[in-house]
Amino acid sequence: MIDGLLLCGVLLLTLGIPALGTGLAVLVTGLMGAGLVVGQAIMLLYQKIWLPLGDIYALLGPGLVAMLFWMQPYRQIRDLRQNVLKARYQLGRLLLQQGQADDALVALADCPPSNQTLELQYDIAIQQERKRQYDAAARTYSQIANQRKGFRDVKNRLQALEKISTGATGTGTAAPITCDATSTLVLPDASVSKPTLGRYEIDREIGRGAMGVVYLGQDPKIARRVAIKTFSYAQFEGAELKELKSRFYREAEAAGRLNHPAIVTVYDVGEEADLAFIAMDYADGKPLSAYSRRDRLLQLPVVLDVLARVADALDYAHRQKIVHRDIKPGNIIYDARSGDVKITDFGIAKIADDSRTRTGSVMGSPLYMSPEQLKGQRIAGTSDVYSLGVTLYKLASGETPFNADTLANLTYQILNKRPRSVREFNPDLPDGVIRLINKAIQRDPSKRFASAGAMAEALRRAAVRKGSKEAS
Repeated sequence: MIDGLLLCGVLLLTLGIPALGTGLAVLVTGLMGAGLVVGQAIMLLYQKIWLPLGDIYALLGPGLVAMLFWMQPYRQIRDLRQNVLKARYQLGRLLLQQGQADDALVALADCPPSNQTLELQYDIAIQQERKRQYDAAARTYSQIANQRKGFRDVKNRLQALEKISTGATGTGTAAPITCDATSTLVLPDASVSKPTLGRYEIDREIGRGAMGVVYLGQDPKIARRVAIKTFSYAQFEGAELKELKSRFYREAEAAGRLNHPAIVTVYDVGEEADLAFIAMDYADGKPLSAYSRRDRLLQLPVVLDVLARVADALDYAHRQKIVHRDIKPGNIIYDARSGDVKITDFGIAKIADDSRTRTGSVMGSPLYMSPEQLKGQRIAGTSDVYSLGVTLYKLASGETPFNADTLANLTYQILNKRPRSVREFNPDLPDGVIRLINKAIQRDPSKRFASAGAMAEALRRAAVRKGSKEAS
């Protein structure tokens, strides 16, 4: 019995007192001592048995004093350790909010598993999924599963990520959103979070261009649909990458300086490790290139009205000292249901007060480029007037003024030959529309419309005349 009491005393001193406050520890020890005295008296009174409790008192008294002196630094160390773990958790949460998932995991490395830390690890894995770091997300989910089996839907997410790693990417590295201008990101199934660019969630691919893929996205903060144009770094390097990045950001700068209902609005621009992106207004509809074949041409009054609004928008841009330089049917979005028109793709726009844009460089779509642009000369708004004239030619006839098998031959024709008559391809075109086209595509810029605004007025007059003839 004495041995058992001694064991209880040792357990009280070593385990009970560190877990209690000082006052409570003294009270419990005193109650134990008083209980021993009462028990001693009862045993002596009823059973005439004397228990040698001296060793127990010798243990409890000095042991309590020693433990009380030891408890102060012990508690300080314990509280400090808890504060450190709490600080590491808070740091991990803060780093995750800043998008630094890897650093957040490092901050949690020494934290024992708890509901809090497991939830944070889960949130980190979700962010890694959205950033397309699928292998990293799988490792994080595996850590969670090792610490607590059956935690949330970790098992299902691991299985979905394994399908992506083995079936979609075929590599042991994170799947990139774009590898080149013709590739698209892997859109995972419902078990995996939608990928994101910046704060935008990606829904699906909606188009492709020379520099990258365009996606339909969602801004979750304000529930707004956006078109996200990407520029992948994977296929470029060195000076070429630097120049193309400059061109890409110049598109955002040029469009961002413009505020017109017929010009696409730029909301945001950003960069990730493997690509840059521009989030812009999502324009419903199709590019006018969808209506540029002879069997799919729009009604002429519609064409004249649409291009008049485009000319108005170009006139506004020119007054803001921005020349588009790549006007063509593919860069004009038209919604047949609402009638809305949007000019897109300011990727090679010339900003008059931007020293980075110099003469001597030839970029654009050769079929629609003005002669002065092909020569690499300094250009003005009349260059866009020429391109818009060629666009009208195309939408009215399904053909272009010049046609050749090679770029060299095409360039020679544009610079030296007379354009083919649009009447060859559409003999029913009114004389007024033919004169308008011929004036817009004059080789000499001074002989074209003086401004895009003047061309807009001519287009509207032609539309009115066409409407009047049809009415009569």
